[in-house]
Amino acid sequence: MNSTALQGKGIVVTRPRAQADEMLTLLQAQGARPILFPAVQIEAPENWQSLDDALHQLVAYDWVIFSSRNAVAFALSRLQSRNLSWPTGPRIAAVGRETAKALREFGLQVDLVPRRFSSEGLLESPELVAVQGQRIALFAGDQGRELLEKTLGERGAVIDKVLCYRRGLPGANPTPLLHAWARGELDAVTVTSPEIFNNFYQMVGGLGQRWLKNTPIIAISPLTAAAVSTVGLPAPWIAPEASVAGMLAALMAWAQGLEPVT
Repeated sequence: MNSTALQGKGIVVTRPRAQADEMLTLLQAQGARPILFPAVQIEAPENWQSLDDALHQLVAYDWVIFSSRNAVAFALSRLQSRNLSWPTGPRIAAVGRETAKALREFGLQVDLVPRRFSSEGLLESPELVAVQGQRIALFAGDQGRELLEKTLGERGAVIDKVLCYRRGLPGANPTPLLHAWARGELDAVTVTSPEIFNNFYQMVGGLGQRWLKNTPIIAISPLTAAAVSTVGLPAPWIAPEASVAGMLAALMAWAQGLEPVT
């Protein structure tokens, strides 16, 4: 990896502040200038009932699927605050590497991580193909995709979707970011979900939206890239895998003048 490709580049990191440390550290190690501008606010659910009900009957599930690191953080923190423990029995699936890592940090064994870090990759896993009659809890946030819930239900599983957290639009002032953009200090923008991109697009307003037409965007997945294309922006660079390491690889490809992956 060319350690000088990102030297001096201003890279916007739009992940929530609590989840941005790894990306910020890696960018700084490459000599880049990370610019933190969280474009989503992660909050507790308005009502804990769905999560509490699921946590009290974990032993009844064949599988528990975690859709994100946020789902892990809120669900397992709630488990601990209620003085509950994870039972023997239900197998655990994580949608990607970062989600699996968060689960292991809570001391849980992860039984399934797909090769392709996405809902589609999880559905391709042989373990989740023949699920007729199985009971599955899907720990997720609001505004999420319905693909897992819908497809597993079509395969005959009984699905409980468990709301663990909410996504909101931050109230951050975009003016300092726009000033840096105007001074030529902003070289690329990273986005790690469709919701984050859509929020960022809204937050920077008309001026920022015009500048985005000439600013490289690095997307964590084809799904996130589709959100970029939907508003008429040029094709973004797509990470080869949905992880921080994948995002860094896509940034390096951009910095080295390679064509975007589509």
